[in-house]
Amino acid sequence: MEQWYCFKCKEKMEEGEVSLTYGDMALPGAFGVKCPKCGAEYLLEEFVLTQVNEGEKMLEAK
Repeated sequence: MEQWYCFKCKEKMEEGEVSLTYGDMALPGAFGVKCPKCGAEYLLEEFVLTQVNEGEKMLEAK
């Protein structure tokens, strides 16, 4: 993985599980990067393309 840095703090981001919500629902198992200093979280592109898009389609179909 390429190295990511926080836009706010310029700290090195850490890979791991990040919080993810859809409306009022908390969804488990999101993978991304998180700033250890300010807590900013971002999802990685691969995770969004493979997991989030599919889950979103299923939720919207209901």
